[in-house]
Amino acid sequence: MDELITKRRRLRIRLFVEGLMVGGVTGTIIAAFRFLLDEADVYRPLWLDRLSTQTDPLDWFMTIAVIVLTAWFIAKAIERDGQIAGSGVPQIKGILQGAMSMTRPLRLMTVKFVAAVLAIGEGMSLGRAGLSVQFGACVGDFLNQNRSELEGKFLLSAGAGAGLAAVFNAPLAGVIFCVEELNKRFSSELLLVSMTAAVSASAVVELVFGIRPMFETITPVMHSEPLVSTLPTLEMSAIISADPLKFTAYLVMLGALTGLLGALFTRSLILSLDCYDRSGVKGAKKILIPLALAIGIGMWLPEVLGCGNVLVDELLSGDFVLSVLVVYFVGKFAFTMICFGTGAPGGIFLPLLVLGALSGEIFAVLASDAGLLGSQWSTLFIIFGMAGFFAAVVKAPITGSILIMELTGSFTHLLALIIVSGVSFLISDLFGGTPAYSALLNRSLHR
Repeated sequence: MDELITKRRRLRIRLFVEGLMVGGVTGTIIAAFRFLLDEADVYRPLWLDRLSTQTDPLDWFMTIAVIVLTAWFIAKAIERDGQIAGSGVPQIKGILQGAMSMTRPLRLMTVKFVAAVLAIGEGMSLGRAGLSVQFGACVGDFLNQNRSELEGKFLLSAGAGAGLAAVFNAPLAGVIFCVEELNKRFSSELLLVSMTAAVSASAVVELVFGIRPMFETITPVMHSEPLVSTLPTLEMSAIISADPLKFTAYLVMLGALTGLLGALFTRSLILSLDCYDRSGVKGAKKILIPLALAIGIGMWLPEVLGCGNVLVDELLSGDFVLSVLVVYFVGKFAFTMICFGTGAPGGIFLPLLVLGALSGEIFAVLASDAGLLGSQWSTLFIIFGMAGFFAAVVKAPITGSILIMELTGSFTHLLALIIVSGVSFLISDLFGGTPAYSALLNRSLHR
């Protein structure tokens, strides 16, 4: 008995040290990843503006040459290693379930890093979070040398959580993601190593970018009056003429809306993959389709390109009419499906948060036009919409609620987030919505 206790203590000490190592390396990689994609968001619009305002043939030749080479490189990379395709989260779930295995993790991470920077940097509507999860898992798997199978899974999970924590600067969400979505079980050892890795990864990212949330305009808005003093604390005497039931009804309606749209989003992901398979378009030609479309779309609707965090910042800092919001939603939704269906390296985390934010803003504008809500409530409904959409698509409402709270820098609006997320989860279930990552994993395994 004493020997078992001693072994467990040694395991926990080893996991603590290994968690620090996994988190530190993962944080460094994700910091570089975030920096490159942030720079792409700055320079891509400038280049597209140059193409639209000038007629220099050399500019067009260079642009076409770059997207053709990018398509060729990504197609060849996927051909050599299928785990380079997609977001990476379904693959990690498959590995933890014993249905898949990871070979040469450093090579996988390096090639996918370059391919993802090229694809998303050139405008493909894909997310960076799922990729970060896979990068962290690769780090954990690489350090899993001569470890037991269980300890190896702990390190893999910890790296995955550290990747999510680093990309969003949200360590608590990274820990919850390990338990709720990846492992679906709890143990003190898993909690220890995932928490250590998530905190150390976030610390590294904060050293590079400073202590600030992913969506930079949220925090000052969320801490301004009168929003936080009314809705987040749910002091109903201050909410909409002292009618808490009415406001709760609005939260339920928003949850129903995001639940329906989230179920549609998941079904569309699978449909987009199936449509490309049936079309017979393969290899570089398939990747070239969204890259070429990104040039035209970027000249007319640049907001839908890339991950989309810039669009969320614009929503939070400006007023938009309903027609523009609908165009943004349809454009972002459709272009995300066109990009994701190709199998290019990129995830759905940020695109689905952007669509959730647009859903919340659309709901707030409709309610404002109907005289039900004041326009000052739109910021909070943007945030609630992100939580609802996440719960409907990923089916991890706790992770979603914690993530949104860490992104906003405020933990005072938990009750409203839970209401929206819970209703969205239920409505998505009723309309056949399945967990997106599980659906993608099942499709991959069946093929």
